[in-house]
Amino acid sequence: MRKLLNYTVRFIGAALCISLVFGFASPTLTNAQSSIGLGSSEDNGIRLTINDYSIINHGQDIQLHYTINTNSNIQVSSNTKSLIENPYIWIGNTLVREESESFKKVSKNEYRGTIIAQMHHYRTDNSKMSFHTHGILNQKGQWTVDFMLKSSQY
Repeated sequence: MRKLLNYTVRFIGAALCISLVFGFASPTLTNAQSSIGLGSSEDNGIRLTINDYSIINHGQDIQLHYTINTNSNIQVSSNTKSLIENPYIWIGNTLVREESESFKKVSKNEYRGTIIAQMHHYRTDNSKMSFHTHGILNQKGQWTVDFMLKSSQY
């Protein structure tokens, strides 16, 4: 009986250690994945990351939250209206129009912003979204970020 008790205690101890290891590792893996955002693209030392999105105005618009990181300190004048030049935003095979953009400088090499685009009552679940531009921070290049719109966001 005493041997059975020792084996039980060892088994429970091993199971507890394993669950603690996975318990501490899981939040780290989740945070690492979420810091990547929905997708990113880099060209000419400028990285564009689409962090997340939300559907606003009763499903009329989509709000895209982005981050721009650069290898160098690129100055933007105070009267600049947009960091991203003529973005092409596709939901499935439908081109949607940008309505507005707002942004702020977070650090020497990082900007964060939001783009609002019309959705035209587009409601297909799990649709592919594609964000493309030829210019960021007055620099020419090619940036494309593709990701899936989840139906739970609607």
